[in-house]
Amino acid sequence: MRVLSQQQAQELDKIAMMEYDISGEKLMGNAGEKIANFVQTKLINIHSPKIGIACGKGHNGGDGFAAGSILKESGYDVVIYSLIEKNDITGDSLVFHNSCLDQEIPIYYSAEVPESLPEFDLMIDAILGTGFSGDLKRNIEPWSLWLNASKITISADIPTGVNSNNGVVSTIAVKADHTITMGLTKLGMLLEPGKSHCGEIHPVDIGFPNIVQELRGRKWHQLTEEKIRSLINPLEITTHKHRQGKVLIVAGSIGMTGAAYLSTLATLRSGAGLAITCAPRSLNSIYEEKITEGMTISCEDDDKGFFTESNYDIIMDHVDWCDSIVIGPGLGSNGQTAGLVTKLVKTVNKPMVLDADGLRPFYNNLDLFRDIKSKFVITPHLGEFSQLTGIDSQSIQNNLPVTIDKFMDEFQGVLLLKYSPSIVAWESKGCVNSTGNPGLATAGSGDVLTGIVAAFIAQGIDTQDAAKIGMYIHGKAGDQLAKSISQHGMIASDLLYKVGRVLSNYEL
Repeated sequence: MRVLSQQQAQELDKIAMMEYDISGEKLMGNAGEKIANFVQTKLINIHSPKIGIACGKGHNGGDGFAAGSILKESGYDVVIYSLIEKNDITGDSLVFHNSCLDQEIPIYYSAEVPESLPEFDLMIDAILGTGFSGDLKRNIEPWSLWLNASKITISADIPTGVNSNNGVVSTIAVKADHTITMGLTKLGMLLEPGKSHCGEIHPVDIGFPNIVQELRGRKWHQLTEEKIRSLINPLEITTHKHRQGKVLIVAGSIGMTGAAYLSTLATLRSGAGLAITCAPRSLNSIYEEKITEGMTISCEDDDKGFFTESNYDIIMDHVDWCDSIVIGPGLGSNGQTAGLVTKLVKTVNKPMVLDADGLRPFYNNLDLFRDIKSKFVITPHLGEFSQLTGIDSQSIQNNLPVTIDKFMDEFQGVLLLKYSPSIVAWESKGCVNSTGNPGLATAGSGDVLTGIVAAFIAQGIDTQDAAKIGMYIHGKAGDQLAKSISQHGMIASDLLYKVGRVLSNYEL
């Protein structure tokens, strides 16, 4: 499903009016009609329902007036609260405001919120639209609280106080039950915490021209079940383990052998036919005990419990064997290990997944990515992405699409950003996941994700598609576990079995 950034939504609106001669009044009237039509579906079982509408300045307020006019024509009891004075209502909004006056709809003009709680069966939030950023003005915050006290709150285009580009919300923002968004869903409506404020999202056609592919900027999509189903093929009846993909895994160190176990088992649970996990010699017995279905390579470590550059040759001896390679989970922060990683990424000629400590050599050294000769995926969480970019985490969140765009300008791989929800970006495209929950924020969860991605790469799927599959399946497994165990009680090893169960849905 295509998604628009804030800038793209504004560009579409401008092109529609300037180049296609679609009037703002026409678009506003269509928006009001769509809102009104949806409202009626929510009130069908309520006798003599009362509807309240809060209208702000500009197009969003105009959408509210337009919806109010149509609802009144349909026989509904409508009351409108205008946060701006009558004489300050201008442009297309004025047309529909005057229509409401002609229909004798009660309109209260005041920036002050009513003293009593809303006594309506449904409230429409038409205060601020997709152009909002920053924090709500103090006079608008009480309106957000008032709307949130309504039985049902429906937002026009986007809830008041939600940034349509990055999902950041004001301290007090409207938390809608439903959002009727014009044209296409906006990126910030899919990113937390904005996503949780939108309720159910309903994109509606209000007459925009079909020019979405021509809009400037990254082409964003929401990842859907349909898309994933198109990417995963059932196993061939004549397949065997060598055809199912072979994965080489460089992971783990003293105190973090679990990372190697989780990434390896996730690889096998995701359909890879064979896996070899490299192990520091002093820890090899632990690897062999835990990873019973995989093979191990014992790498001399002089009882240090971590990899060093001296292990380069033995690891490279097995690179030709594999179809993809994992580097990073649980490797630790030792400088000698980082030296090994640097040497490997410069010479490995197989698709790679770089995760966790495998990203350390790239901190403040993004030029190292240019030395990679093969296709690759990186899977940083927000903190690791901050280390890569040199930008603090809060600033990344506040400027997420822009930060991703700037990073991707010089980045030739696939970025899988573990976010809420996770994001995949490659070339000039990007997608936002539609699965996952906070329960996945647990130790080892990222190691499982890395293993899933590597498995699908080994099975011959392009890196960007493997990243999408991994992100979606990982999230879906987490969603199912949240129901059967709980978000609080979920641990990474729970995901291993569930990933296999989720994949059964794609074998039909």
